[in-house]
Amino acid sequence: MITVLLSLVLISYGDVGFTLSDEVVVWQLRFPKIIVAFFAGGLLASAGLLLQVFFQNPLAGPDLLGINAGSSLGVALFIMASGFLPESVMTIGQPFMAMIGAMGVFTLLAFLVHKNLSRISLLILGLLIASFTSSFISVLVNMTPSLQVKNFLMWSMGSFQGQTLEELPLFIFLSFVGILLLITLPKKLNQFIIGEQYAKSMGMNVRSFKFSLILICSLLVATVTAFCGPIGFIGIIAPHIARSFLKRSDIRLVMPAVFLIGSALALFTELILIFTSQYSLATNSILGLIGAPVIALYLYKERRML
Repeated sequence: MITVLLSLVLISYGDVGFTLSDEVVVWQLRFPKIIVAFFAGGLLASAGLLLQVFFQNPLAGPDLLGINAGSSLGVALFIMASGFLPESVMTIGQPFMAMIGAMGVFTLLAFLVHKNLSRISLLILGLLIASFTSSFISVLVNMTPSLQVKNFLMWSMGSFQGQTLEELPLFIFLSFVGILLLITLPKKLNQFIIGEQYAKSMGMNVRSFKFSLILICSLLVATVTAFCGPIGFIGIIAPHIARSFLKRSDIRLVMPAVFLIGSALALFTELILIFTSQYSLATNSILGLIGAPVIALYLYKERRML
């Protein structure tokens, strides 16, 4: 309900005020932004839920564990090399490289989890990965012509805006692929939460299931990162908000709630950006102001368990 309400407000109100008569403004600018924010928020939130289940870590998320950073590095390599690439690969190259970067980081984390690396060590490793990729990207920026650098800097700020109607089909297609894959997971995730031994006793191939989670999370994060840039916090806070409202851990209920809450957060962020358009705020700035207090509150409530 909240998601629908936010979408209606965003389709009717923008930088030029309330208007539904200007078809160019409504369909060329506002409609793509709403679609991208809806799917991107939901996909990031779902990826955060999968990561938290996989690592049994309530603070796991695409941004804290370095998956966003890996995806950003893949996109940076693509954008910096775009001047030497044929026009035919420009449309699919950025999403493909984003997925390769995300999958590389996630595979490393999954391997270390298999080796029983502690939760704190995983978080520290995520920060190290983010620091390494940031430094590597800085080197690339200093070695690349100004046009590619400008394109990358604009992309790296993160935004649900900027997509056109012509670019929407690929984004929607990848989003639906991710959603269809998510639909197959709840039953197995419920078994996995109880424990790997229980999952094996129910006939699950745990190793194959973990690999499936790697691919699905990589696809979700890469899809959003490729089109919207590195968006933070949604993947961490949406699962906590969903569980707080539902008071249940059944993934069959939690997953759709997480998706819709993630979408609502993304749309709410866009609404704030419209109302504060004179200040030229960034998407991640708003999400940081929302997400940091939520995480701090969670840590305070769970302080006896840490």
